Amino acid sequence: MKRRQPKRLLQEMGHRPEGRCLKVEGNPACSRKAKIAVGSERVTCSPRCWKGMAQLHLTWISLLLMDLSEAMEMMESQTLLLTLLSVKMENNLAEFERRAEKNLLIMCKEKEKLQEKAHDLKRRLLLSQRKRELADVLDAQIEMLSPFEAVATRFKEQYRTFATALDTTRHELPVRSIHLEGDRQQLLDALQQELVTTQRLLGELDVGDSEENVQVLDLLRELKDVTVKKDLELRRSFAQVLELSAEASKEAALANQEVWEETQGMAPPSRWYFNQDSACRESGGAPKNMPLSEDDNPGALSAPAQAMFISPSEDFSSSSQVEVPPSVSRSGRDLS
Repeated sequence: MKRRQPKRLLQEMGHRPEGRCLKVEGNPACSRKAKIAVGSERVTCSPRCWKGMAQLHLTWISLLLMDLSEAMEMMESQTLLLTLLSVKMENNLAEFERRAEKNLLIMCKEKEKLQEKAHDLKRRLLLSQRKRELADVLDAQIEMLSPFEAVATRFKEQYRTFATALDTTRHELPVRSIHLEGDRQQLLDALQQELVTTQRLLGELDVGDSEENVQVLDLLRELKDVTVKKDLELRRSFAQVLELSAEASKEAALANQEVWEETQGMAPPSRWYFNQDSACRESGGAPKNMPLSEDDNPGALSAPAQAMFISPSEDFSSSSQVEVPPSVSRSGRDLS
């Protein structure tokens, strides 16, 4: 329903506006006028027509109330529609954002793949350009050096011959103290003839066969390894034999001393090792570690001295109480 303005409604009902005021004419007997303010419009009427004016105002107020309720309903409906539209827009916006993010991720992945492909193609292009440049340079070098190939081959052979000759004549023997008939060049010429003769004889005997030389060298290498191993084993065995000989000599000396102590008794050794007072009182010409007295037998004293300083092999041979094997006696003789 279209809303009508109050001024237009009053004009339709027969009121006439006077400037900014509307005058309602009723009974001509009305002596007093009254002014009623309606919004920004003023309406004048007589007291007798107050009743009709009141009815008019009630009708107008009812129309205003009806317009206000309709406006409220319209605003509520519009608010509801706006709410629905905003919710729908939010849902559509969320869906659109989700799709946009998905499409953006897909585009980023495609961009990365395309960048990798572009880098690979660029690298291949640079590599192919580099190979093409190198091929051009090599072709130019081959064209320039092709005439020198034969010269290089001949120079290679000559250089190999020169290197062999230099290697063979690197160490020159001194000839100062050797009598030579003629000069050095004559000696070298004679040696060259002899070497040619030797080479011819070796060629007739087939001594220079490469396969046989390889086999002989292998056998010589194996023989050298075996010799080195045996040499090490012999050195180790010789060291063990020397150690065993020293131990045997030590045991022989101890056994000889023990036999002499059993034969002579403990009195002389005790005077030698423990009687320090008699050793201090003896004369300067006598040994300090062998004190002499009037009761001692000189022959008995010479025996321990001889037993202490003779070789172990002689002690074992002279002793009748201890049996000595031949290997021990030989080791003691070697050490003496």
